[in-house]
Amino acid sequence: MRPLVCVLLAAGCATGSALRQRAAGVETNIKAARETNAESCAPRDLAVAEANLKFAEIELTQGDSFRAEEHLKLAEPAAKNALAKSTDCGKVTVLIREKETAAPVVQQKVALKDTDGDGVPDIDDLCPDVPGPASNHGCPVFADKDGDGVPDDIDRCPDVPGPKENFGCPWADRDGDGVPDNKDMCPDIPGPAENAGCPWADRDHDGVPDKDDECPDEPGPADNKGCPRKMTLVVVRKDRIEIKQQVHFRPARSVILKDSYPLLAQVAQVIKDAPRITVRIEGHTDNVGKLKTNLKVSQARAEAVRDFLVKQGVNPKQLIALGYGPTRPIASNATKAGKSLNRRVEFRIVDVEQK
Repeated sequence: MRPLVCVLLAAGCATGSALRQRAAGVETNIKAARETNAESCAPRDLAVAEANLKFAEIELTQGDSFRAEEHLKLAEPAAKNALAKSTDCGKVTVLIREKETAAPVVQQKVALKDTDGDGVPDIDDLCPDVPGPASNHGCPVFADKDGDGVPDDIDRCPDVPGPKENFGCPWADRDGDGVPDNKDMCPDIPGPAENAGCPWADRDHDGVPDKDDECPDEPGPADNKGCPRKMTLVVVRKDRIEIKQQVHFRPARSVILKDSYPLLAQVAQVIKDAPRITVRIEGHTDNVGKLKTNLKVSQARAEAVRDFLVKQGVNPKQLIALGYGPTRPIASNATKAGKSLNRRVEFRIVDVEQK
C-alpha cells in the first residue's frame, strides 16, 4: 500500500511540475507578443491567454492540476496566435510613384486592408481577424449578464455578480453573518463585521459580551452592566453562587423549610439574570447513617431545590441536581459543629463541558 501512495504522490508532483513548465512557456509567449504590440494587433488572443494563464497559476497554487490543465489548453494557442499576429501586424504603407516625365508627381493610395470584413480597416481594428463594430474598435462585444465586469465567456457565475479575484462569483458566507468567508476569521460562527466575523467573547456566559461587561468573570444582567446584583443573602463568585445561610430541610427529609425561601428566591434571581450559565445544585450530608441512605437523601434534597428554583422562573435547562452524600465533607464529622457544616447545599457554576 505504501509504495502505491509514493507512486501516486510522485505522479502528482511530476504533473504539477510539467504544468508549471507549460505555464512558463505561455508567459514567455505573452511577454514576446506584448513587445511586438499584440495589444493593438491581437488584443482578444492576448486577453484570453493572460486570463487563462492567471486562472491556471491560481489553481496550481491550490493543487487543482485538472482545472489548471484545462485553462493552459486555452492559454497556449491564444498566446501563440497573439505572438504570430503581432509579428505580422503592421500598417499598410502608401506608395508614391513618380512618372518619368517632368509632369507633376501623382500620389496613389493603396486601399486600406480589412481582413475580417467588419468595415473597420485593419489599421484601426484592434481585432483585425474577428468582426466587431466600430464603436468597439472592431472587436466583438462579449456579454456580461450580471454586470460584474467579468465577461460571460470566462465568468464562472455569469448570472450572479462577483469579483474577478473569485472568477466572477460572489464570496461565500457560510455562517450568514454578512461577513464574506474571505474576510471572516470565524466563517462557521456568526459574528459582527467589527470583530472580523467572530462573536464577542463572554467568559462568564451571562449574555453580556466581555467588551461591554464590567464584571466579565461574574455573571450578571445586562441592565446592571454584566455585574451581579447586590444581594443580602448570596454572593456571586466566578465559579459558584455563595450562600450566607444554610438551606434548611425537615430532618432526614427533602422538604425545604419556609425560612429558606427568601434565600432560594435570591439564588433564582441570580440564575435568571444570567440565562447562559449552568448551575449544578449539590446536596451533601454528614456521615451519620448508611452511605446508600445518605446518597439518596442528598439527591432528593438537590432535586427539591431544583424544583423550587424552576417554580421561581429559572429555566430547568440551566440546572443540574446531584447528591454526593457524605463523600465531600468540608469539616470534621467528629464534632457536632462539623457535621452541621457538612449538611449543606452548594451552587456551582459549571461550563457546558463540565456537565
